[in-house]
Amino acid sequence: MSYLVLARKWRPQTFADLVGQEHVSRTLANAITSGRAHHAFLFTGARGVGKTSAARILAKALNCEAGPAAEPCNSCQSCTEITSGHSVDVFEIDGASNTGVDDVRELRETLRYMPSQSRYKIFIIDEVHMLSINAFNALLKTLEEPPEHVKFIFATTEPHKIPVTILSRCQRFDFRKIPSPKVIAQLRRIVDAEQIEISDRSLALIAQRGGGSMRDSLSTLDQVVAFCSEQVADDDVQGLLGMVDRRLLFDALEGCMRQDCSMVLNVVRRVDDLGHSFRQFCQELVEVVRQTILCELVSDPQETLGLFGDELQALASLSKLANQDDWQRLLSMLIKTEAELSSSSFPRLLVEMTLVRAASLPPARDVAGLIRKVEALEGAFSSGTIPRPAPKSAAPVSTMIATGNQVVESVVSYGQQAAVAPPVTAPPVTAPPVTAPPVTAVQDWSGFVQLVRGSSPPLAAMLEHGSLLNMALPEMKIGFPAGSFLIAQLNDPSRRQRIEEIAQEAYGQKVTIVIETLGSRNEAPMSLVEAEKKKESDRERRLRDDALTHPTVKKAVEIFSGEIESITPIDKGFV
Repeated sequence: MSYLVLARKWRPQTFADLVGQEHVSRTLANAITSGRAHHAFLFTGARGVGKTSAARILAKALNCEAGPAAEPCNSCQSCTEITSGHSVDVFEIDGASNTGVDDVRELRETLRYMPSQSRYKIFIIDEVHMLSINAFNALLKTLEEPPEHVKFIFATTEPHKIPVTILSRCQRFDFRKIPSPKVIAQLRRIVDAEQIEISDRSLALIAQRGGGSMRDSLSTLDQVVAFCSEQVADDDVQGLLGMVDRRLLFDALEGCMRQDCSMVLNVVRRVDDLGHSFRQFCQELVEVVRQTILCELVSDPQETLGLFGDELQALASLSKLANQDDWQRLLSMLIKTEAELSSSSFPRLLVEMTLVRAASLPPARDVAGLIRKVEALEGAFSSGTIPRPAPKSAAPVSTMIATGNQVVESVVSYGQQAAVAPPVTAPPVTAPPVTAPPVTAVQDWSGFVQLVRGSSPPLAAMLEHGSLLNMALPEMKIGFPAGSFLIAQLNDPSRRQRIEEIAQEAYGQKVTIVIETLGSRNEAPMSLVEAEKKKESDRERRLRDDALTHPTVKKAVEIFSGEIESITPIDKGFV
């Protein structure tokens, strides 16, 4: 007798045998028991999860000579014929090979006849989404009102390709991917029955390769048994499946978290020497990082992740090398690298630089913790517990508050501290009253310009750009650079008369204003505008010097590894 592959030999024969699809098994069993079996079923899900097997079990349960029953007996003539695929009343149709409208018309002709031996005529159409639109339209009326002796069971991996008119006439059952622990448990039952010696770790690798598909896992197990016979070693399984040694994966991640670049580079060299695909290596790194993250989050990692023995202990130890933020950051880097490897001409270089960068990054810090540190610094500063530096001639100092890697400024102004000499008590002097001369309202050029500003701001704005050349009352000479348009403006009789009136009120005598053109700007005193600019420049320099030397600023820069980009004073009254 020819060899029967494990996927066919261990195909589920009852609803209880369906692994990981308990929701489907219970619903169908209850429907049959209560006599509420629908006339059309749609089974959807990934490949190898039990759709066609469930369709055969349902056909046996409906046509069982002892039924309809929730579980077929698998011993009567109807059950054995359906199991072997020889039943004359159960038709298994490949939708990919019978896509035309003529095939559906032929099927409709068959519907009119009663079943030969069984209770129902059952049509199982696999990959039903491959039917053409015309074929679906030809099936519509029959599907909506079929004869009482007909049942339809459709199976597909792509339900979105089926017209909604068909979907609305079927009971839909979504088959899930089978969790790894359940796949491993089923594989263990099979290898024990087949008397094959294999470790749980190898079974976990086979289940991982299956990707939630029982059929794919059994096919992989068949391949492993064919290679290793009845004594299966872990290294043989890894080599056959082309999987990277788990120790290399753990060493690479440990090197990243311990910031050991030489360890990381050594792992990449060993992967290259062994001839592994770097994309496969990166994909398996992503899976191990995922398991590491979940190991700290789930209560039972062995049940959730399907890991056993020393591998679970190694994963638990690996997860303690860094916090969740570090693992999440590494996971993002690896996923991005894996996508870039598909088109990269230098896969080893790309993987090397990604892992070296991961090993060079400082540990991630909790943002909430950083904010608390900043708030503590601000509180200590405002309460005076942090010593303030002795103020220089300029008092305001800019301090920095970090947000991420940027440094945002917070300015703290100090009150000016002036040393006041103690008053000296002088002996009283008796002197005859002297009539003091009238005190002028303005003693300097800036004071006069401010007085003009109170009466005429436009005139004051013009005078700010001029330099006081001479104030020998009753004459006041004001100089402007050659070519300045302000010379003509201030030589206007009305404007000059207005300035003279203000000067007469200020100095108590008639004052003549003379506007002159400066031959060289260096020979004249600075104008008020130039003096203000120079004063502001000196102030900014002092602000930066004070900010850079302040202990709070230094501490903030050290905590956040930042740098000062700019300094903005808040206190404009600082001089």
